[in-house]
Amino acid sequence: MRRLHCTLLTLSLFVSGLCCAPALAVTAQETGKKTLYGMFKQTQEGGIVFLDPQETGVVYLPFDSSSSMSGYIDIQVQVQGEIRDSFNRNGKTYRVLTVSSIHPLTAEYGSTTAQSGRNIGLPGTETADVHTYQNKTCYLYDRYAVLETLADYSNGHTLRVVSRTTADNPSAVCENLQGTPLFEIPNGGDFTFAGLSGDTLFVENGKPSALHGLMAVNLARQKQTLDATVLPGAAVSKGTLHYTENFNALKSCPAGTTPMHKMSLDLANGRIQSLGSGFCKASGEGTPF
Repeated sequence: MRRLHCTLLTLSLFVSGLCCAPALAVTAQETGKKTLYGMFKQTQEGGIVFLDPQETGVVYLPFDSSSSMSGYIDIQVQVQGEIRDSFNRNGKTYRVLTVSSIHPLTAEYGSTTAQSGRNIGLPGTETADVHTYQNKTCYLYDRYAVLETLADYSNGHTLRVVSRTTADNPSAVCENLQGTPLFEIPNGGDFTFAGLSGDTLFVENGKPSALHGLMAVNLARQKQTLDATVLPGAAVSKGTLHYTENFNALKSCPAGTTPMHKMSLDLANGRIQSLGSGFCKASGEGTPF
């Protein structure tokens, strides 16, 4: 009860100070229940505010009657509560928020990291914003989100892809990747996410440094466009995937070599084309790219 009284008193004094400050204009009430994703921050005055990165220029003044918010400072959290009041001061919007629940976005506090513009997967695929959790990685693109999780009963990964927009809160998308997926591998085995180019998702099976499987899926058309055994060195350039594939039709290769041929996949229409006659690749030779 003592802590509850102190918290209310601190919040009351802080809000009163803002309301008495010059150039304050009270706006229309913005009340109602809300779910937010962001961080609690400690102010220089010793108070606690909540900031949602999707709402620049907005400062939440939180009050939690059930637990101390100090244990959640500077970690990614989901906050559910109700907005009780809203006012403006010096170009910023302040909203008084009664907090009903706080949910950390990772089981291990402080382990969530976010990086922007990272190169993921095959060379030439799009860069992604990457949110890394304790046991999963979320790749965010303009129109898609890919969640890669360690499989429970294999050495591989579970893949799940959903559509999104740039207006969606990144933390909310990564934490609540729900709904019917556009593409999913429930138990990936040796499958790993290998990048995204436009609407085409790439998945590798096996070690990328050796002969391995490569799959391409057009998410917009919900159609698999490639399932091949390829050499290392596959890359995307100007809307086309270039790769070297196992060429079973070539029967004249000597023992100790593998028949291969260069191929291309047009990502727009899914057309596969041979780029020349086959050749025999000896074990230990480098990639022909």
